[in-house]
Amino acid sequence: MTDINQKRVLVKLAKREERKASNEVYNHEHRAKHEQLQLETCLKYKEECLNGLKTAKDSGLSIVQIRECQLLVQYLDSVVETRQYKADICQENYQEAKTEWQEKQDSLEKLKQALKKMEVENNAQNEEQDEVKNNGLAHNKTYKVYNGRK
Repeated sequence: MTDINQKRVLVKLAKREERKASNEVYNHEHRAKHEQLQLETCLKYKEECLNGLKTAKDSGLSIVQIRECQLLVQYLDSVVETRQYKADICQENYQEAKTEWQEKQDSLEKLKQALKKMEVENNAQNEEQDEVKNNGLAHNKTYKVYNGRK
């Protein structure tokens, strides 16, 4: 296999890798957004519960009901902590996937440029060889005509 064909194969492989990395970025980004939305929802719900707890005594809730609200807020604290952890991990995964994709995209571009350069050089060599070949044919025709042969 010639160098140019090997380079073409490398470009095809790099394209596949870049596409795969791009899909990973999309998946991690989607997951990170989802986790962030879940976290924001939990934080909003916790804030609503805290506001309700502040006005609980004035609204006529019993001590037992107020205690249940306090327990709910404690539970929401642990849920928020877990959601924050998940959101942070998903954001890190997204950033890592994005960095990897950028590296693969840069590598693909370098391979494409190298292939293009090889193809230009190869075309120039082929044109040069064709010119030499055509000059040789022209010389042979001239020689044949000169010697009286056609």
